[in-house]
Amino acid sequence: MPSLPAIAPFLGDTSRLISYRKFSEASAVGFLSAILFVVFSEPLKNYVDFGEKWMSLSGLPYQMNTAMLGFIVGFGFVKIFLLTRIQLFKMLLNYQGWMTNPKSMATKMWALMLNALRGNGRYPTFFFQPMLPKLPVPNLNLTLDRYLSSMKPILSDDDYMNLTTAVLAFKEKEGPVLHKFLCQRATTKDNWLIDYWLKYAYLTNREPCAVKVNCYATDRKDMPTNSQLARASNLIHYILRFHEQIQDETLTPQYLQDMIPMCMEGYRRLFSTTRIPYEAVDQLMTYEESKHILIYRNGVYFKLDVFAPDSDGKKKLLTVGEIYATLQLIASQTEEVDECSRIAVFTSERRDTWAKVRQRLLTTSNRASLEAVESAIFFVSLDDVAPKNIEENGSCTMTGSGYNRWFDKSIQFSVFRNAKVGTNVEHSSMDATLPGRLWEYFLQNEKYAENGGIIPEKSKRSTPKPVRLEWDLKDFEEDLDKAFNHFRSLAGDFELIVTSPDYGKGFIKKKRMSPDGYIQMALQLAYYKLHNKIPKTYESASTRMFSTGRTETIRPVSDFSVQWVKSMSHKRATREQQIMLLKRAVLYQTQVKVDASLGMGWDRHLFGMFVASRELNMNPAALFQDKSFWMHDTLSTSQTPTRYMDGWTLENCCMGGGFQAAYHEGYGVSYMIYGEDHIKFHVTSFRSCDATSSAKLGDAIVESMHEMRELLS
Repeated sequence: MPSLPAIAPFLGDTSRLISYRKFSEASAVGFLSAILFVVFSEPLKNYVDFGEKWMSLSGLPYQMNTAMLGFIVGFGFVKIFLLTRIQLFKMLLNYQGWMTNPKSMATKMWALMLNALRGNGRYPTFFFQPMLPKLPVPNLNLTLDRYLSSMKPILSDDDYMNLTTAVLAFKEKEGPVLHKFLCQRATTKDNWLIDYWLKYAYLTNREPCAVKVNCYATDRKDMPTNSQLARASNLIHYILRFHEQIQDETLTPQYLQDMIPMCMEGYRRLFSTTRIPYEAVDQLMTYEESKHILIYRNGVYFKLDVFAPDSDGKKKLLTVGEIYATLQLIASQTEEVDECSRIAVFTSERRDTWAKVRQRLLTTSNRASLEAVESAIFFVSLDDVAPKNIEENGSCTMTGSGYNRWFDKSIQFSVFRNAKVGTNVEHSSMDATLPGRLWEYFLQNEKYAENGGIIPEKSKRSTPKPVRLEWDLKDFEEDLDKAFNHFRSLAGDFELIVTSPDYGKGFIKKKRMSPDGYIQMALQLAYYKLHNKIPKTYESASTRMFSTGRTETIRPVSDFSVQWVKSMSHKRATREQQIMLLKRAVLYQTQVKVDASLGMGWDRHLFGMFVASRELNMNPAALFQDKSFWMHDTLSTSQTPTRYMDGWTLENCCMGGGFQAAYHEGYGVSYMIYGEDHIKFHVTSFRSCDATSSAKLGDAIVESMHEMRELLS
C-alpha cells in the first residue's frame, strides 16, 4: 500500500504541462465536433441557424461558420467538463472526515464519489498538484494547549509552571500577532511553512551533512547475485529508468490508502540535486538538464553520459549490458591507482568550513570536475569493503571511508565488493518515502542470469565512454588532513544496532490497537527501563496530503503513557490496570498522529511563529526564551514505510534504514513493519556518550515488546 512525506515549489512547469494536455484534449474534441456539425448540418439546422446569426458578422461562408460553431461547442464542452472535474477533485480532497470519522456515511459517500471521479485511468505524475489542499494554520489556542499538554509529563513542576506563565503571556501578547501573520501568509502561498522549514530546519544548519543530517537505507534480505559489477549495472539502469519516469511524467502518482493523491513535488529534487555550501545559508541546486552520472572507484571519478543514440537516431538510456561493459572498463583502469583523490571528504566538514574551501576550489583548475560532480543525476561508489550483516551494511552506507561519499548529493548509492548495496540520502532535499519508493522499484526489478551475471543482450550500439575527472589538490593538503580527522571522529561516533522481536503487527491488530502506537509505547518502556525517566520524543508524520507538504511532529508522550510505563514496574498495579493504561496511551498517540497528519500538530505552528517573529524583527517572546522551548528530542523516531507498489515480498524488501540520533545524549530509532509477523528496529546513538548505548536500548526494546505480548496474552 502506498504510504506516507515531500517538497519543492515548481508548480509553474507542472501547470503549463497540464494546461497543454487539457488544450490538446479539448482541441481534438473541437475538431471532431466541427466535422460532425458540417456533416450533419441539416439535422442540426436550428442550432446552426442560431449560430449563423450569431456569427453573421464574420463574413465567412456558411460551411466555414458551421465548422467554427462545431469547434467552439466541442472545445467549450470539454473545457467546462475538465474545469468542473478539477473543482470536484479540489472539493473532495479538502474533505478530512476519512481520517476523523472513517466509518461515517459521509465518508463512505465521499469515497464512492472520489473513486468514481478518479476512475481507473493513469494520471501524469504531477497531475493532482494544483488540486491538493493548502496546509492549514492550526488554531492558536489549540496549539498552545496541546503544547502544554505534551510538555507536562516531561518537565519538573517548577519548569512546567514557568512554561505555563510564558504560554499565557504569549496568548495575550505576541501570539495573536504572529498567528495572524501566518494566516495572511497562507492566503498567498500553497504552503505557508515549506520555505521556513527548508531554510531554518536545514539550510541554515551548520552541522555537517555526513552522519548528522543524511540518512541511509540497506539492502534486501536475499542477495540476488555476488557480482559487484552486475549488481551495479542493474542498480544504475533501473534508477535511471525511475528518473526517466519522473522526467516524462509517467511515474504513477502515489495514493494514500490507494485513494487520496499525495504531493509529488518532492520527486523534482530526488535526482540531479546538490546541497551547495555557502556561509550562513546553503542552497539546493537542481540541474534539470543533467544527462550524466558520477562513478567512483579506488579514488578515481568518472563522468558517464547515460544516453546513446538508437538505430532510429533517438537517444535512449544505456542498457544493463552497456553499463556493465562500461563498469568493466572502469574496473580495469582503476585496479592500480597512483593517487587517490580525497576531495569528497570536504563534504563531511561543517558547512561554513566546506563553503570556504569550495570557493577556493572554484578559482582553480578543479572547477570543471567539481561542477561535473555537483550536476550529476546521482553518485555511485564501487566500494572495496564487504559488509557481513545489516548493521555493517547500514554503517558503511552511512559513513563510507570518508573519500567515497559525496554527502551533498540528494541521493547516492554504494555497491560493495560482495554485491550488497545501500543508499545515502541528503535530508534537506527530501524525506524518506521518496527514496523509499525508488529503492523498492530497483529491488523489485533487478534481474540476473542463473550464474548471477547480467542477462545477455543482443543489440549493439556505440555508447559513450567514461570520462575521468582530474583533480589538482596540492594546495589543499592541510585542509584535506583536517577534514579527514573531522570525518573520522564523526564516523567513529556512529553506533548502529539492528534488532527484531519475534512477532509483528498481526498480534497487535488482533488486540485492536494501532501497531504504530503500540511500538511507540514499547520505545517509551524500553527507554524508561534503561534511564528511569521519560524522554522528550519525536515521531514524524507525513503531511503529503497537502500541497508541497513534508512532515509534522507526533508527540507520543502523554500522562497516559507515563502512567502505563510506571505501572509496568509498580508492584501494586494489576494486569487489568496496566492493559487499560496501555490502551489509553495508544489511543492518545493515534489521535495525535491523526492531528499531525491533518496539519494540526503544534510543533510546526510554533516553529512558524518563531521564524515569523524574527522576520518581523519583534523582541523575543518569553515563550521563545524559555529553556523548555529549546529542549532536545532525546528519543527521535520514525516509521519507515514499506509496500509502495504491487509485487512486494519480504525477500525483495529493503531491510530498513535509519539516521543518527538528533541529540548527543539521545537515540535515533527507525522501525520498519514487514507484513504481519516482522518488525525491524535500527537503533543509533553516539559512541562517545557514556550515558547511552544502542545495544542496550535494542535489547530493552525487544524485552519490552515481549513483556507487552505477555501482558495482553
